[in-house]
Amino acid sequence: MLDGIIVELFLEKSLPERGSEYDEDMPIGEPTKLNLPRTIFFVVVSLGIGIGLLFAVIKLAGDGDVQIKLGEDFFPVGDAEQRAERISKDKTPLLFPSLNGVSRPIYVQHLGDNYLDNWFAIDARSPSEPEKCNLGWDSELQLFFDECDADTTYPPSGEGLVRYAVMINEDESLRVDLNKLVDD
Repeated sequence: MLDGIIVELFLEKSLPERGSEYDEDMPIGEPTKLNLPRTIFFVVVSLGIGIGLLFAVIKLAGDGDVQIKLGEDFFPVGDAEQRAERISKDKTPLLFPSLNGVSRPIYVQHLGDNYLDNWFAIDARSPSEPEKCNLGWDSELQLFFDECDADTTYPPSGEGLVRYAVMINEDESLRVDLNKLVDD
């Protein structure tokens, strides 16, 4: 009984007075209850937004057909008549190393007497080992050859090799479309 009186006196002295910052009716130290429906709603909405953002990123990233363009699509070669004269005089096609910052050298070749026709742009990399070797030009035989396999030769038009489209502008200047291949 004495214990009960001590506890009661202790509680009376530890409780704040009425009108102070605490009220007798306000529970003190009671844990907050978890609102299960609200928590489930929050989790479902968050997952929905996260999945929606994931699909949006995938959609914006594209369909996987990534095209990297370094520089221009067209390579200007110069005046068609001057280039044809030089190729005819030197008996060798023009070699342009590493276009657009990419290891993609090309030969520009002209055949025939009319400088407005018979232009060819040929990938100057070896078909057998493009990372290691290039095509060479044999001035005596007037043939391309594979530097990795000198016995493999190609005609001066580059038939059988990777070739790009060559166009002549209105001002009679040449340009090579580096994104358009020509079929044999």
